[in-house]
Amino acid sequence: MTTTEDHLRAVPVRGGPRPSRVGGVRLLGRYEGSGFRDERYLVERADRQMVLLTKLLYLIVENADGHSSTDLLADRVSRAYGQRLDPDDLVRLINDKLGPSGLVALWNGAPVRPEKADPLLALSLRGVLLPPGAVRTIARIFAPLFHRPVIFAVLAAVIAFDVWVLTTLAASDVFAALVDPAGVLAVLILLLLATLFHEFGHAAGCRYGGAKPGQIGVGLYLWIPAFYTNVTTAYRLNRAGRLRTDLGGVYFNAVYIVIAAGMYLWTGWAPLLAVIALSHLEIIQQLLPVVRFDGYYILGDLAGVPNLFGHVRPILRSLLPGRRNDAGVATLRFRTRIVVTTWVMVTVPALLIGLGVMTWNAPGYLAGFWDRSSELWAGVRTLVAAGQIGAATLALLSLLAIALPIVGLSVVLVRSVLHVVRAVRTRQTPPSPAEEEPMDHISGATGAALFTEDKMLRRRVTPPRNGWRHGLYFVSSGRINVGPSLAEQRELERIDRVRTALRGPRRVVTLSRKGGAGKTTTTLMLGHTLAMHRGDRVVALDANPDAGSLIYRVRRESPATVTNLLGERDLITKYADLREYTSQAPSRLEVIASDDDPTISQALGDRDYRAVLDLLTQHYNLILVDTGTGILDGAIQGILREADQIVVVMPPALDGARVAAGTLDWLDQHGHADLVSSAVAVINTTRGKPRWLQLDEIENHFNSRCAGTVRIPWDPALDSGAAVGLDDLRSATRDAYLELAELVAGGFTTNRWSPVSVVDPSLTGEGAS
Repeated sequence: MTTTEDHLRAVPVRGGPRPSRVGGVRLLGRYEGSGFRDERYLVERADRQMVLLTKLLYLIVENADGHSSTDLLADRVSRAYGQRLDPDDLVRLINDKLGPSGLVALWNGAPVRPEKADPLLALSLRGVLLPPGAVRTIARIFAPLFHRPVIFAVLAAVIAFDVWVLTTLAASDVFAALVDPAGVLAVLILLLLATLFHEFGHAAGCRYGGAKPGQIGVGLYLWIPAFYTNVTTAYRLNRAGRLRTDLGGVYFNAVYIVIAAGMYLWTGWAPLLAVIALSHLEIIQQLLPVVRFDGYYILGDLAGVPNLFGHVRPILRSLLPGRRNDAGVATLRFRTRIVVTTWVMVTVPALLIGLGVMTWNAPGYLAGFWDRSSELWAGVRTLVAAGQIGAATLALLSLLAIALPIVGLSVVLVRSVLHVVRAVRTRQTPPSPAEEEPMDHISGATGAALFTEDKMLRRRVTPPRNGWRHGLYFVSSGRINVGPSLAEQRELERIDRVRTALRGPRRVVTLSRKGGAGKTTTTLMLGHTLAMHRGDRVVALDANPDAGSLIYRVRRESPATVTNLLGERDLITKYADLREYTSQAPSRLEVIASDDDPTISQALGDRDYRAVLDLLTQHYNLILVDTGTGILDGAIQGILREADQIVVVMPPALDGARVAAGTLDWLDQHGHADLVSSAVAVINTTRGKPRWLQLDEIENHFNSRCAGTVRIPWDPALDSGAAVGLDDLRSATRDAYLELAELVAGGFTTNRWSPVSVVDPSLTGEGAS
């Protein structure tokens, strides 16, 4: 039996599909240091994975708001891109590229299941060792090691100790600990700690650059046990930041060597010398770019190509006689193509030779494995019975060491067979991933349409505004421009995202059910930041029914209140009329005061505030609403029904976080689940650090439910409760509010009020009788 719900799923909506961006997708802007001819852009999926897109695909993701038809969306993208995109090509790009990448659904609200990459040389049998919260705490502790004086000191210490060892000790002295089972066991444990400390280096380098590292895990790479760190968020950094993250592991190997050298000079313990020597070998191994060690990612970031293995097939095809350059090769810059081609010519033969040697020796290895494993297991039992626990542990580790290659090679073999079977089934090259999308298929512009700024003008390096870079630029009258610093580049990127274009008036409501959480301050500083960096009109409405204090945070220009505005709204016909009821800060933010008259006995209600919002919508692009603490109040519920986004504010306390989580639960249960998924959570910290509270866990909870979480540091300028501007804040506080504005602006391209789907009754068989 076919139900009405089945019909609704099967019948197309009148007017065609309305592509929508998948929930949780964030636009991160241009990919710095790209090795492609055309610019590439970064998008973060809801699962925190990064996707690299061409400008065309990025524009489609940016404009897919869920209520524009494919014709309207194609027209909007064409204007932004500068070339005509046919609606049929738009649908094909969504079906072949953006849908499988988990970024855009062709039908608004339709589920999208992103295709998971399954590379042959990938980590297998993985598990989580340290959760993201713990890793970020560790990274925050070790991040200062990336200051330049510390780096120079560490490298100098390593060189000095190496020279001392080479000129003083013999090789037998260095490896003396390896002749004793207890010494071998100690060396193995120290090497395990060194490998884990290596991962701390990647996390700390990611944190130092401004990104947030993920979990640290363990798995099997080929036949080698390996740790890994999730630092995919480092892709949003510039090239220097990504290289710092890549080299962070090797650098922490050097730090570990310095620590071990100091302990050896203090104690003379022999295993430390062996660990130092083997750590040098680990550094050399990590720098090899043939497989996915650190050297692979370093070379990829130097070349500006994140996925080198993805270019093996296009490069090999282009090297065949009589074949034109593959589209995946033509998109690379000339120098990048030389680097990638050289890497392919070295890597492919090396892997084939290694595979051949492994296959040739596999029968003999398997034959000897059973005998050797039985011998080792018998030795373990004998040593345990004799009470030699150290030797027994070493024998057990030896058994594990000869067993792991069998497991790893079996996984590689099974994965290889699956790849071959999948290729035979498809009988064609699968669609290229979204990050490798060529531009050649677009209906190209000809004639004068080719004269665009991107193609005909050299890109001007942004002048620096701070520090020695700005001083050099100023003294040379602009002739020497070394560009902005890493921190300034991050700030400019954030400002660019804060300036995301609006599709219409936007109402952002600030909520907190706990007094003293800093809700009014958050509204004010968010308004200052948006007004300063955007060109449109921004107004903050104090909708606290209990005499809100928002107006006292700016210089008051108008004695009028929201009640005066409501009573005289029929007299307001233009923006100049409305301006008489607002007070404007130097940032261009305008504020409308609430009533603070002690003689008033009745507060404004639901209809009153909705009428005010309707009026403000006619004259302002961004309306920020500072509410009271009572979410069950009718006025606040009316405001929530008009809201496009919300900002949930909480103090750094368990009860405050619990109340904020309860607020989201209430919204989920009362028809505002879309507001929860697009919400931004704000934690206003206090002076000093909470002794027992785990803020990282609270942040992780709200990150899993909302679009993002921002932690605002304590600032003495905000304690006065008087008029405060952004210039009065510390730089870290300004950066935090800029991050808040960035997260809020990330939701500007989504529309809560998508049109309701209309189904033709004649198609469902349920027309009116």
